[in-house]
Amino acid sequence: PLLRSILPSFAVALVACCMSGCNIASAVGYTIHPEPEFDAMYQLADVPTVVFIDDRRGRVNPTRLRRVIADEATTQIIEEEAVSADNMIAPRDAMLIARRYDRSGEIVPIAKVGELVGAQQVIYVDIEQFALTYDGVTPDPKCIARVRVLDLKTGKRVFPDPNDPDSYGYYQLVVDLPQHDPHGFNTVQVRNEMTEALALRTGDRLGKMFYWYIESELGGRLR
Repeated sequence: PLLRSILPSFAVALVACCMSGCNIASAVGYTIHPEPEFDAMYQLADVPTVVFIDDRRGRVNPTRLRRVIADEATTQIIEEEAVSADNMIAPRDAMLIARRYDRSGEIVPIAKVGELVGAQQVIYVDIEQFALTYDGVTPDPKCIARVRVLDLKTGKRVFPDPNDPDSYGYYQLVVDLPQHDPHGFNTVQVRNEMTEALALRTGDRLGKMFYWYIESELGGRLR
């Protein structure tokens, strides 16, 4: 039965391929090889949760992109039901709390931020790098961040596994922007578009850490 279900689809793909003049071997390979699947790196508890972007060193410019990252990750987590919508707290609430303390010259602990917004679980993201170039000339958009998940009820880190000696206490998320316009890199418009795209991709990759998904060979998410 499985073979009978596969053959018609394969025949359609083969005919279409021949009509368009594409390489038959490529079509066969694309049909046979399954799309890559990615498991969740950590299964979040379905409790009040907030994504908090810590960028006290001012890596992310403009600063509004911090919220773009957090909002995109929050949206992904809700859409994929890694945490129910009712339990996801708006990232802006945590950012406002942290900003209020920062203006007073006090560095507020992350646990305190979570407590003040009613969270029991914090996805903590410490930005190490957010830049479009490493030398000021060559386009190489990249974000590097340290990610932890904190359980505020126990006051402990739950991701990465605290018993894993190789985790260093955080997971290093590295996100680049494979598709960008190198020709207009010196224009303000292109740079703005690239920073926006890098923030969105960072938020997307951050969210993907916490649910299973399939990604097509063309780079698009199937689920």
